[in-house]
Amino acid sequence: MADSLLIAAVSVLGTLAGGGLTAVVTFRSERRKDAALAEQQRLQLRSVENQQVQLLQAEERRQLRELRIDHRRQMYQQFLADAHVVNHECDKLGDMIMRSYFEEVDDIDALAAEVDTAVRSAGSSLHKVQLEGPEAVSQLANEIMSNLSQLPPTLRILRRWRQNGNRGYEPGDEPTDAWYEVHSRLNDHLDTFVAAARSAINDLLSSSEPHP
Repeated sequence: MADSLLIAAVSVLGTLAGGGLTAVVTFRSERRKDAALAEQQRLQLRSVENQQVQLLQAEERRQLRELRIDHRRQMYQQFLADAHVVNHECDKLGDMIMRSYFEEVDDIDALAAEVDTAVRSAGSSLHKVQLEGPEAVSQLANEIMSNLSQLPPTLRILRRWRQNGNRGYEPGDEPTDAWYEVHSRLNDHLDTFVAAARSAINDLLSSSEPHP
């Protein structure tokens, strides 16, 4: 009887011990699973955060590129606009000077003053183009500005020639030749500048496009 009780007690203890060991193993396994899941979630969260940061940085770079492209375009357009104002005003002044020999014209001095003001405005725009670049565009802008600066003195010579009754120059050496030459060279440089400016803007656009 005592042996039976002892065997039964040992059997119960063995069952309890086995159950306890199983519970410990199960608990540890669950903790490892929970820890692995938490780590996976943490890594996923960090990956999402990194992706968001990269997207924000890419958007920032895109906006900066667009601002630079827009800024460059505005600088070029402003310089061209100012140059064309000078060109247009000089055309008017040249026509007025040529007509003044045959007929009464409007106030030449007032228009000449407007031309000088327009040239100064173009000079201010030139400095911005020089800062923006690139070198090829800046160089062409310098050449245009050189042409623009030659227009007022060329027109003053033309005006004096008209006032003197077209005298004081040898045949074939009249100031009209110099005026037409400067004017023609300016128009050629303006056309070349437009092409160079367009190319410079396209270069920025190409560099801002995503690469495969």
